[in-house]
Amino acid sequence: MTPKLVQINELEKVLCNNESTDKGVLDFFDKFKLTQLLSPFESVKIKGYRISLLLAILCLFRLRGMSIWANQKINGTKMFEGDENSLYRLMNNSKMNWRKLLLSFTKQFIHITEKHGEETKSVKCFVLDDTDLEKTGKTIERIGKIFNHVTRKHILGFKLLTLSYWDGKNLIPVDFSLHREKGNSGNFGMSKKELQEQFSKKRDKGASNEKRLKELDKEKPDVAISMLKRAIKNGLKVKYILFDSWFTSDKMIKSIRSIKDGMLHVLGMCKMDNRKFTINKNEYNSKQIIVKNERKNCKYSRKHKSHYITVVCDYKGERVKLFYIKYRNNKNWNLLLTTDLSLDFCKALELYQIRWTIEVLFKECKQYLRLGACQSTDFDGQIADVTLTFVTLIILSLQRRFTAYETMGELFREAQKQLLELSLWERILIVFYKMLKQLLDVLNVDVDETIEKILQDKKAGKQLLIILNALDDFEDIDAIYAKSVA
Repeated sequence: MTPKLVQINELEKVLCNNESTDKGVLDFFDKFKLTQLLSPFESVKIKGYRISLLLAILCLFRLRGMSIWANQKINGTKMFEGDENSLYRLMNNSKMNWRKLLLSFTKQFIHITEKHGEETKSVKCFVLDDTDLEKTGKTIERIGKIFNHVTRKHILGFKLLTLSYWDGKNLIPVDFSLHREKGNSGNFGMSKKELQEQFSKKRDKGASNEKRLKELDKEKPDVAISMLKRAIKNGLKVKYILFDSWFTSDKMIKSIRSIKDGMLHVLGMCKMDNRKFTINKNEYNSKQIIVKNERKNCKYSRKHKSHYITVVCDYKGERVKLFYIKYRNNKNWNLLLTTDLSLDFCKALELYQIRWTIEVLFKECKQYLRLGACQSTDFDGQIADVTLTFVTLIILSLQRRFTAYETMGELFREAQKQLLELSLWERILIVFYKMLKQLLDVLNVDVDETIEKILQDKKAGKQLLIILNALDDFEDIDAIYAKSVA
Protein backbone atom coordinates (compact mmCIF):
# COMPACT_ATOMS: atom_id res chain seq x y z
CA MET A 1 0.00 0.00 0.00
CA THR A 2 1.34 3.42 -0.95
CA PRO A 3 1.41 5.80 2.00
CA LYS A 4 -0.88 8.83 1.77
CA LEU A 5 1.76 11.24 3.04
CA VAL A 6 3.55 11.53 -0.31
CA GLN A 7 4.09 9.29 -3.28
CA ILE A 8 7.04 6.91 -2.97
CA ASN A 9 8.41 8.18 -6.26
CA GLU A 10 8.50 11.69 -4.79
CA LEU A 11 10.69 10.47 -1.97
CA GLU A 12 12.94 8.70 -4.44
CA LYS A 13 13.83 12.12 -5.80
CA VAL A 14 15.18 13.31 -2.47
CA LEU A 15 16.25 10.16 -0.59
CA CYS A 16 19.04 7.87 -1.79
CA ASN A 17 18.28 4.61 -0.03
CA ASN A 18 16.17 1.47 -0.22
CA GLU A 19 12.53 2.10 -1.19
CA SER A 20 11.19 -0.42 1.32
CA THR A 21 12.93 1.45 4.11
CA ASP A 22 11.46 4.75 2.93
CA LYS A 23 8.04 3.14 2.74
CA GLY A 24 8.45 1.86 6.28
CA VAL A 25 9.16 5.39 7.49
CA LEU A 26 6.17 6.78 5.63
CA ASP A 27 3.90 4.04 6.95
CA PHE A 28 4.72 5.31 10.45
CA PHE A 29 3.71 8.82 9.49
CA ASP A 30 0.69 7.65 7.55
CA LYS A 31 -0.97 6.42 10.75
CA PHE A 32 -0.86 10.00 12.00
CA LYS A 33 -2.40 11.41 8.78
CA LEU A 34 0.59 13.69 8.69
CA THR A 35 -0.41 15.83 5.70
CA GLN A 36 -3.70 16.71 7.37
CA LEU A 37 -2.04 17.15 10.76
CA LEU A 38 0.54 19.58 9.41
CA SER A 39 -1.76 21.59 7.14
CA PRO A 40 -2.04 24.44 9.70
CA PHE A 41 1.76 24.78 9.68
CA GLU A 42 2.32 24.91 5.91
CA SER A 43 1.84 28.69 5.92
CA VAL A 44 5.21 29.23 7.62
CA LYS A 45 7.07 27.61 4.71
CA ILE A 46 9.06 30.16 2.73
CA LYS A 47 10.13 28.00 -0.19
CA GLY A 48 11.17 24.45 -1.03
CA TYR A 49 9.51 21.21 -0.02
CA ARG A 50 6.31 20.65 1.93
CA ILE A 51 6.70 20.66 5.72
CA SER A 52 5.29 17.11 5.93
CA LEU A 53 8.08 15.82 3.71
CA LEU A 54 10.81 17.77 5.51
CA LEU A 55 9.56 16.51 8.88
CA ALA A 56 9.64 12.91 7.66
CA ILE A 57 13.22 13.37 6.46
CA LEU A 58 14.35 14.96 9.73
CA CYS A 59 12.85 12.10 11.73
CA LEU A 60 14.50 9.58 9.42
CA PHE A 61 17.87 11.23 10.05
CA ARG A 62 17.22 11.07 13.79
CA LEU A 63 16.41 7.36 13.67
CA ARG A 64 19.73 6.75 11.94
CA GLY A 65 21.62 8.84 14.48
CA MET A 66 22.47 11.49 11.90
CA SER A 67 22.53 15.25 11.90
CA ILE A 68 21.65 17.25 8.79
CA TRP A 69 25.34 17.94 8.30
CA ALA A 70 26.21 14.23 8.60
CA ASN A 71 23.93 13.53 5.63
CA GLN A 72 26.74 14.71 3.36
CA LYS A 73 29.31 12.35 4.89
CA ILE A 74 27.66 8.90 4.76
CA ASN A 75 29.73 6.73 2.43
CA GLY A 76 30.70 9.80 0.47
CA THR A 77 27.14 10.33 -0.81
CA LYS A 78 24.10 12.13 0.45
CA MET A 79 21.04 10.29 1.72
CA PHE A 80 19.03 13.44 1.10
CA GLU A 81 19.68 14.93 -2.32
CA GLY A 82 17.41 17.92 -1.86
CA ASP A 83 18.24 21.39 -0.66
CA GLU A 84 19.58 20.97 2.88
CA ASN A 85 18.95 24.64 3.51
CA SER A 86 15.23 23.79 3.44
CA LEU A 87 15.78 21.64 6.52
CA TYR A 88 17.78 24.31 8.31
CA ARG A 89 15.21 26.99 7.42
CA LEU A 90 12.43 24.90 8.91
CA MET A 91 14.29 24.23 12.15
CA ASN A 92 15.33 27.87 12.58
CA ASN A 93 11.99 29.41 11.65
CA SER A 94 10.85 31.43 14.67
CA LYS A 95 7.26 31.44 13.37
CA MET A 96 6.99 27.64 13.44
CA ASN A 97 4.75 26.65 16.34
CA TRP A 98 6.64 23.56 17.53
CA ARG A 99 4.65 23.45 20.78
CA LYS A 100 1.37 23.12 18.90
CA LEU A 101 2.93 20.51 16.61
CA LEU A 102 4.03 18.29 19.50
CA LEU A 103 0.65 18.59 21.18
CA SER A 104 -1.05 17.66 17.90
CA PHE A 105 1.00 14.45 17.68
CA THR A 106 0.20 13.61 21.31
CA LYS A 107 -3.54 14.10 20.76
CA GLN A 108 -3.39 12.05 17.58
CA PHE A 109 -1.59 9.23 19.41
CA ILE A 110 -4.32 9.15 22.05
CA HIS A 111 -7.05 9.28 19.40
CA ILE A 112 -5.54 6.39 17.41
CA THR A 113 -5.04 4.14 20.43
CA GLU A 114 -8.57 4.77 21.67
CA LYS A 115 -10.04 4.26 18.20
CA HIS A 116 -8.38 0.83 17.93
CA GLY A 117 -9.56 -0.26 21.35
CA GLU A 118 -6.13 0.20 22.89
CA GLU A 119 -7.36 2.48 25.67
CA THR A 120 -6.31 1.00 28.99
CA LYS A 121 -8.27 0.96 32.23
CA SER A 122 -5.20 2.13 34.12
CA VAL A 123 -5.20 5.46 35.91
CA LYS A 124 -4.07 8.23 33.57
CA CYS A 125 -1.31 10.48 34.89
CA PHE A 126 0.82 13.44 34.00
CA VAL A 127 4.51 13.07 34.87
CA LEU A 128 6.62 16.20 35.33
CA ASP A 129 10.41 16.23 35.52
CA ASP A 130 13.50 17.92 34.14
CA THR A 131 16.83 16.77 32.76
CA ASP A 132 20.10 18.33 31.64
CA LEU A 133 20.89 18.96 27.97
CA GLU A 134 24.65 19.36 27.87
CA LYS A 135 26.08 21.50 25.06
CA THR A 136 29.58 22.35 23.84
CA GLY A 137 29.17 25.68 22.02
CA LYS A 138 29.43 28.83 24.11
CA THR A 139 28.04 30.87 21.21
CA ILE A 140 24.65 29.10 21.36
CA GLU A 141 21.92 31.68 21.86
CA ARG A 142 21.21 32.27 25.59
CA ILE A 143 23.35 29.30 26.69
CA GLY A 144 24.64 29.18 30.26
CA LYS A 145 26.03 26.99 33.03
CA ILE A 146 23.58 24.72 34.84
CA PHE A 147 24.07 22.62 37.96
CA ASN A 148 23.99 18.84 37.57
CA HIS A 149 22.75 17.50 40.92
CA VAL A 150 24.01 13.98 40.14
CA THR A 151 27.65 14.89 39.44
CA ARG A 152 27.47 18.00 41.66
CA LYS A 153 29.19 20.00 38.93
CA HIS A 154 28.22 22.90 36.67
CA ILE A 155 27.97 22.11 32.96
CA LEU A 156 27.25 24.14 29.84
CA GLY A 157 23.70 23.57 28.64
CA PHE A 158 19.98 23.94 29.24
CA LYS A 159 17.53 22.39 31.67
CA LEU A 160 14.75 20.58 29.81
CA LEU A 161 11.43 20.61 31.68
CA THR A 162 9.03 18.03 30.27
CA LEU A 163 5.36 17.26 30.86
CA SER A 164 4.41 13.74 29.75
CA TYR A 165 1.19 11.70 29.60
CA TRP A 166 0.96 8.12 30.93
CA ASP A 167 -1.93 6.06 29.52
CA GLY A 168 -1.10 2.78 31.24
CA LYS A 169 1.24 1.48 28.52
CA ASN A 170 3.26 4.38 27.15
CA LEU A 171 4.66 7.65 28.42
CA ILE A 172 4.15 10.29 25.73
CA PRO A 173 5.69 13.81 25.78
CA VAL A 174 3.05 16.54 25.80
CA ASP A 175 4.97 19.78 26.26
CA PHE A 176 8.40 21.06 27.25
CA SER A 177 10.41 24.19 27.95
CA LEU A 178 14.10 25.04 28.09
CA HIS A 179 15.59 26.89 31.06
CA ARG A 180 18.89 28.37 32.18
CA GLU A 181 20.19 29.28 35.63
CA LYS A 182 21.38 32.75 36.62
CA GLY A 183 23.88 31.53 39.18
CA ASN A 184 25.14 33.43 42.20
CA SER A 185 26.65 36.21 40.08
CA GLY A 186 23.61 36.57 37.84
CA ASN A 187 25.67 36.06 34.66
CA PHE A 188 24.55 32.46 33.94
CA GLY A 189 28.07 31.21 34.63
CA MET A 190 29.45 33.03 31.57
CA SER A 191 31.92 35.86 31.19
CA LYS A 192 30.84 39.21 29.77
CA LYS A 193 32.75 38.48 26.56
CA GLU A 194 31.14 35.04 26.18
CA LEU A 195 27.68 36.55 26.59
CA GLN A 196 28.43 39.19 23.93
CA GLU A 197 29.65 36.55 21.46
CA GLN A 198 26.49 34.48 21.68
CA PHE A 199 24.26 34.24 18.64
CA SER A 200 21.22 36.51 18.56
CA LYS A 201 18.56 37.43 16.03
CA LYS A 202 15.47 39.60 15.84
CA ARG A 203 12.12 37.84 16.02
CA ASP A 204 8.75 39.23 15.06
CA LYS A 205 6.70 40.28 18.05
CA GLY A 206 4.34 37.47 19.04
CA ALA A 207 6.31 34.81 17.16
CA SER A 208 5.89 31.36 18.73
CA ASN A 209 9.52 30.95 19.70
CA GLU A 210 9.77 34.49 21.07
CA LYS A 211 7.48 33.31 23.88
CA ARG A 212 9.64 30.23 24.44
CA LEU A 213 12.74 32.38 24.60
CA LYS A 214 11.16 34.28 27.50
CA GLU A 215 10.54 30.98 29.31
CA LEU A 216 14.30 30.50 29.66
CA ASP A 217 14.44 32.74 32.73
CA LYS A 218 11.03 31.95 34.21
CA GLU A 219 10.61 29.74 37.26
CA LYS A 220 10.04 26.12 36.24
CA PRO A 221 6.97 25.63 38.49
CA ASP A 222 5.27 28.64 36.85
CA VAL A 223 5.96 27.30 33.36
CA ALA A 224 4.81 23.83 34.45
CA ILE A 225 1.42 25.23 35.53
CA SER A 226 1.03 26.87 32.12
CA MET A 227 1.82 23.53 30.46
CA LEU A 228 -0.80 21.76 32.59
CA LYS A 229 -3.49 24.30 31.80
CA ARG A 230 -2.68 24.11 28.10
CA ALA A 231 -2.78 20.30 28.07
CA ILE A 232 -6.08 20.09 29.94
CA LYS A 233 -7.60 22.80 27.74
CA ASN A 234 -6.71 20.62 24.74
CA GLY A 235 -8.69 17.68 26.10
CA LEU A 236 -6.11 15.55 27.95
CA LYS A 237 -7.90 13.98 30.90
CA VAL A 238 -5.90 12.66 33.82
CA LYS A 239 -6.41 12.22 37.55
CA TYR A 240 -2.90 12.69 38.95
CA ILE A 241 0.28 14.60 38.31
CA LEU A 242 3.45 12.91 39.58
CA PHE A 243 6.70 14.69 40.38
CA ASP A 244 9.66 14.52 42.73
CA SER A 245 10.35 16.57 45.85
CA TRP A 246 11.83 19.51 43.92
CA PHE A 247 8.36 20.55 42.69
CA THR A 248 6.40 19.81 45.88
CA SER A 249 5.57 23.16 47.44
CA ASP A 250 2.44 24.83 48.79
CA LYS A 251 2.37 27.25 45.85
CA MET A 252 2.61 24.42 43.31
CA ILE A 253 -0.11 22.38 45.04
CA LYS A 254 -2.49 25.36 45.26
CA SER A 255 -1.96 26.18 41.58
CA ILE A 256 -2.60 22.60 40.46
CA ARG A 257 -5.67 22.17 42.63
CA SER A 258 -7.14 25.41 41.23
CA ILE A 259 -7.18 24.00 37.69
CA LYS A 260 -10.67 22.97 36.55
CA ASP A 261 -12.12 22.96 40.07
CA GLY A 262 -9.60 20.51 41.44
CA MET A 263 -9.85 17.84 38.73
CA LEU A 264 -6.13 17.09 39.10
CA HIS A 265 -4.58 15.54 42.22
CA VAL A 266 -0.95 15.89 43.29
CA LEU A 267 1.18 12.86 44.15
CA GLY A 268 4.81 13.56 44.87
CA MET A 269 7.71 13.07 47.22
CA CYS A 270 8.26 15.85 49.74
CA LYS A 271 11.44 17.03 51.43
CA MET A 272 11.87 16.17 55.11
CA ASP A 273 12.54 19.76 56.09
CA ASN A 274 11.02 22.15 58.62
CA ARG A 275 7.84 22.94 56.69
CA LYS A 276 4.76 22.93 58.93
CA PHE A 277 1.62 20.80 58.67
CA THR A 278 -1.53 21.60 60.66
CA ILE A 279 -3.14 18.79 62.67
CA ASN A 280 -6.05 19.63 65.01
CA LYS A 281 -5.16 23.33 64.77
CA ASN A 282 -1.58 22.66 65.91
CA GLU A 283 1.46 22.97 63.63
CA TYR A 284 4.09 20.24 63.41
CA ASN A 285 7.08 19.58 61.18
CA SER A 286 7.81 16.10 59.82
CA LYS A 287 10.18 15.16 62.63
CA GLN A 288 7.58 16.02 65.23
CA ILE A 289 4.84 14.11 63.41
CA ILE A 290 7.00 10.97 63.29
CA VAL A 291 7.85 11.17 66.98
CA LYS A 292 4.18 11.64 67.82
CA ASN A 293 2.97 8.67 65.70
CA GLU A 294 5.86 6.21 65.42
CA ARG A 295 4.85 3.99 68.36
CA LYS A 296 1.06 3.94 68.14
CA ASN A 297 0.19 4.59 64.49
CA CYS A 298 3.08 2.97 62.60
CA LYS A 299 2.12 0.07 60.32
CA TYR A 300 4.11 -2.47 58.32
CA SER A 301 3.60 -3.34 54.63
CA ARG A 302 4.77 -6.85 53.80
CA LYS A 303 4.26 -6.10 50.11
CA HIS A 304 6.67 -3.17 50.13
CA LYS A 305 8.74 -4.31 53.12
CA SER A 306 8.45 -0.99 54.82
CA HIS A 307 7.01 0.73 57.87
CA TYR A 308 4.71 3.66 57.24
CA ILE A 309 2.69 6.30 59.06
CA THR A 310 -0.44 7.81 57.52
CA VAL A 311 -1.48 11.33 58.52
CA VAL A 312 -4.27 13.54 57.15
CA CYS A 313 -3.62 17.25 57.74
CA ASP A 314 -3.72 20.77 56.30
CA TYR A 315 -0.79 22.15 54.35
CA LYS A 316 -1.03 25.90 53.81
CA GLY A 317 -4.80 25.70 53.38
CA GLU A 318 -4.87 22.48 51.32
CA ARG A 319 -6.09 19.17 52.72
CA VAL A 320 -3.40 16.51 52.12
CA LYS A 321 -2.53 12.96 53.13
CA LEU A 322 1.05 12.24 54.20
CA PHE A 323 2.75 8.85 54.03
CA TYR A 324 5.95 8.68 56.07
CA ILE A 325 7.90 5.66 54.83
CA LYS A 326 10.87 3.86 56.34
CA TYR A 327 12.23 0.86 54.50
CA ARG A 328 13.68 -2.13 56.26
CA ASN A 329 17.11 -1.53 57.84
CA ASN A 330 16.93 2.14 56.90
CA LYS A 331 17.11 4.73 59.66
CA ASN A 332 15.73 7.58 57.56
CA TRP A 333 12.12 8.33 56.72
CA ASN A 334 10.80 9.42 53.31
CA LEU A 335 7.67 11.50 52.80
CA LEU A 336 5.09 10.93 50.06
CA LEU A 337 2.35 13.58 49.79
CA THR A 338 -0.98 13.45 47.96
CA THR A 339 -4.08 15.61 47.75
CA ASP A 340 -6.23 12.53 47.07
CA LEU A 341 -7.40 11.56 50.56
CA SER A 342 -8.95 8.31 49.26
CA LEU A 343 -5.55 6.76 48.41
CA ASP A 344 -4.17 4.10 50.71
CA PHE A 345 -0.45 3.53 51.22
CA CYS A 346 0.06 0.67 48.73
CA LYS A 347 -1.91 2.34 45.93
CA ALA A 348 -0.14 5.67 46.43
CA LEU A 349 3.32 4.06 46.32
CA GLU A 350 2.49 2.01 43.21
CA LEU A 351 1.14 5.07 41.43
CA TYR A 352 4.18 7.14 42.32
CA GLN A 353 6.51 4.50 40.86
CA ILE A 354 5.08 5.40 37.43
CA ARG A 355 7.16 8.58 37.73
CA TRP A 356 10.31 6.61 36.98
CA THR A 357 9.13 6.04 33.40
CA ILE A 358 10.16 9.60 32.59
CA GLU A 359 13.74 8.82 33.63
CA VAL A 360 13.65 5.98 31.12
CA LEU A 361 12.19 8.31 28.49
CA PHE A 362 15.07 10.76 28.93
CA LYS A 363 17.66 7.98 28.87
CA GLU A 364 16.34 6.37 25.69
CA CYS A 365 15.85 9.68 23.87
CA LYS A 366 19.44 10.71 24.61
CA GLN A 367 20.90 7.32 23.75
CA TYR A 368 18.93 6.52 20.60
CA LEU A 369 17.22 9.66 19.28
CA ARG A 370 19.96 12.28 19.73
CA LEU A 371 18.15 14.33 22.37
CA GLY A 372 20.42 17.23 23.29
CA ALA A 373 22.95 16.48 20.56
CA CYS A 374 22.00 19.55 18.51
CA GLN A 375 24.68 22.26 18.64
CA SER A 376 22.79 24.85 16.59
CA THR A 377 23.57 28.39 17.75
CA ASP A 378 19.98 29.41 16.98
CA PHE A 379 17.61 28.93 19.92
CA ASP A 380 14.82 28.15 17.46
CA GLY A 381 16.89 25.20 16.24
CA GLN A 382 17.25 23.94 19.81
CA ILE A 383 13.46 23.99 20.28
CA ALA A 384 12.97 22.22 16.94
CA ASP A 385 15.52 19.56 17.87
CA VAL A 386 13.78 18.58 21.11
CA THR A 387 10.39 18.59 19.38
CA LEU A 388 11.65 16.30 16.60
CA THR A 389 13.05 13.91 19.19
CA PHE A 390 9.70 13.69 20.98
CA VAL A 391 7.71 13.43 17.73
CA THR A 392 9.91 10.53 16.62
CA LEU A 393 9.44 8.85 20.00
CA ILE A 394 5.64 9.18 19.73
CA ILE A 395 5.63 7.65 16.24
CA LEU A 396 7.82 4.75 17.34
CA SER A 397 5.66 4.21 20.42
CA LEU A 398 2.61 3.86 18.20
CA GLN A 399 4.47 1.49 15.89
CA ARG A 400 5.50 -0.67 18.83
CA ARG A 401 1.90 -0.73 19.99
CA PHE A 402 0.34 -1.91 16.74
CA THR A 403 2.89 -3.39 14.35
CA ALA A 404 4.86 -6.63 14.44
CA TYR A 405 8.57 -5.87 14.30
CA GLU A 406 9.06 -8.45 11.54
CA THR A 407 7.28 -6.17 9.04
CA MET A 408 9.84 -3.37 9.35
CA GLY A 409 12.63 -2.66 6.91
CA GLU A 410 16.30 -3.04 7.78
CA LEU A 411 16.34 0.40 9.32
CA PHE A 412 13.68 -0.53 11.85
CA ARG A 413 15.15 -3.94 12.64
CA GLU A 414 17.82 -1.98 14.45
CA ALA A 415 15.13 0.23 15.98
CA GLN A 416 13.36 -2.99 17.01
CA LYS A 417 16.26 -3.95 19.26
CA GLN A 418 16.37 -0.50 20.81
CA LEU A 419 12.62 -0.24 21.28
CA LEU A 420 12.45 -3.74 22.71
CA GLU A 421 14.93 -2.63 25.35
CA LEU A 422 12.72 0.39 26.04
CA SER A 423 9.66 -1.84 26.35
CA LEU A 424 11.49 -4.15 28.75
CA TRP A 425 12.70 -1.18 30.74
CA GLU A 426 9.12 -0.08 31.21
CA ARG A 427 7.98 -3.57 32.19
CA ILE A 428 10.69 -4.09 34.78
CA LEU A 429 10.65 -0.58 36.17
CA ILE A 430 8.50 -1.32 39.20
CA VAL A 431 10.37 -4.57 39.90
CA PHE A 432 13.69 -2.77 39.61
CA TYR A 433 12.53 0.03 41.88
CA LYS A 434 11.47 -2.39 44.62
CA MET A 435 14.70 -4.36 44.32
CA LEU A 436 16.80 -1.22 44.49
CA LYS A 437 14.90 -0.04 47.54
CA GLN A 438 15.89 -3.22 49.35
CA LEU A 439 19.56 -2.77 48.45
CA LEU A 440 19.64 0.88 49.49
CA ASP A 441 18.04 0.16 52.85
CA VAL A 442 21.34 -1.18 54.10
CA LEU A 443 23.44 1.55 52.46
CA ASN A 444 21.21 4.40 53.66
CA VAL A 445 21.58 6.12 50.27
CA ASP A 446 19.15 8.53 48.54
CA VAL A 447 17.07 6.52 46.06
CA ASP A 448 16.34 9.33 43.56
CA GLU A 449 19.98 10.26 43.02
CA THR A 450 21.12 6.62 42.90
CA ILE A 451 18.66 5.65 40.17
CA GLU A 452 19.62 8.68 38.08
CA LYS A 453 23.31 7.76 38.36
CA ILE A 454 22.58 4.17 37.28
CA LEU A 455 20.52 5.31 34.29
CA GLN A 456 23.33 7.62 33.18
CA ASP A 457 26.08 5.03 33.57
CA LYS A 458 26.64 2.83 30.49
CA LYS A 459 28.36 0.02 32.39
CA ALA A 460 25.57 -0.13 34.96
CA GLY A 461 23.05 -0.13 32.10
CA LYS A 462 24.62 -3.26 30.62
CA GLN A 463 24.45 -5.01 33.98
CA LEU A 464 20.79 -4.14 34.22
CA LEU A 465 20.18 -5.80 30.84
CA ILE A 466 21.15 -9.08 32.49
CA ILE A 467 18.28 -8.52 34.89
CA LEU A 468 15.96 -7.73 31.99
CA ASN A 469 16.85 -10.95 30.20
CA ALA A 470 16.33 -12.90 33.40
CA LEU A 471 12.68 -11.86 33.49
CA ASP A 472 11.77 -14.60 31.02
CA ASP A 473 13.01 -17.30 33.38
CA PHE A 474 12.38 -15.92 36.86
CA GLU A 475 9.43 -14.32 38.57
CA ASP A 476 10.92 -13.96 42.01
CA ILE A 477 12.84 -10.74 42.62
CA ASP A 478 15.47 -12.41 44.75
CA ALA A 479 16.13 -15.00 42.03
CA ILE A 480 16.51 -12.30 39.39
CA TYR A 481 18.95 -10.37 41.55
CA ALA A 482 20.93 -13.50 42.36
CA LYS A 483 21.42 -14.25 38.67
CA SER A 484 22.40 -10.64 37.84
CA VAL A 485 25.25 -10.58 40.36
CA ALA A 486 26.43 -14.16 39.75
